[in-house]
Amino acid sequence: MFPTMRAQELKQIVHTNSIRFIDCRYSLNDASYGKYVYGQGHLPNAVFLDLMEDLSGPLGEHGGRHPLPSKEAWTSTLRRIGLKKDDLVIIYDDGFPYAARAWWLFKWAGHERVVVLEGGIQSGITYCGDTTTEIPHYKSSDYTPDFQDDMIATLEEVRAATNGKLYDSRSEDRYNGVHEPIDQKAGHIPNALLCSYAEAITELGTLEDFHDLKELYKDVLPVENPIFYCGSGVTACVNILALHALGKDDVRLYPGSYSDWVSYPENEVHP
Repeated sequence: MFPTMRAQELKQIVHTNSIRFIDCRYSLNDASYGKYVYGQGHLPNAVFLDLMEDLSGPLGEHGGRHPLPSKEAWTSTLRRIGLKKDDLVIIYDDGFPYAARAWWLFKWAGHERVVVLEGGIQSGITYCGDTTTEIPHYKSSDYTPDFQDDMIATLEEVRAATNGKLYDSRSEDRYNGVHEPIDQKAGHIPNALLCSYAEAITELGTLEDFHDLKELYKDVLPVENPIFYCGSGVTACVNILALHALGKDDVRLYPGSYSDWVSYPENEVHP
């Protein structure tokens, strides 16, 4: 299934109970932002999933700033929101990256019918006409995930990655160690090449067109099982989603990403 959907495509879908909207707006500068704006208004019948509480696991010594939730925790979340196997899940934020992270988690759980709404909530308002403050309540389900662990690259696999196999999704400044606002060491993982996620999306929160994406990823497309990372396993999901849009689905995520890498004193970084 193509990993994104635009507002005009939504208009062609008959609205049934099998369409599920997921709101995952978030701000790294204000952890309360997502819940607040959801409460102020969201797409009808959308449930809210928080980056820290639902789309990440508990922080620890290792695992990065946004560790993956455990399989048990993610299964519990999917059941709590009443997910069913035949549901079409449409995810939005007010940009793209957090929706991409949620998309990746649904795919990891083996849910194929999942897309990111390009253009975020504003695009959805174009389709739905307005937002609502009504909180939907769905009956819990017995959803049983089929976890796709081949989507994950381990720390050991990242350490063994050769040149041309590993890609850094952050900005050029952070990759080069010129500017590091968050992590304790500046630079990038040895053998990693730069492939900034920001080049894959427009200012309107949509994917770049097919030809631009092919040009952006021309060196990645021939690589078997490439590995992507970012600062904490969120924005790398944009690159992974964009590559799925080009038909390349053997891309793996290093979930802990750079923030996990630098939590091991023995791991080197390159400027």
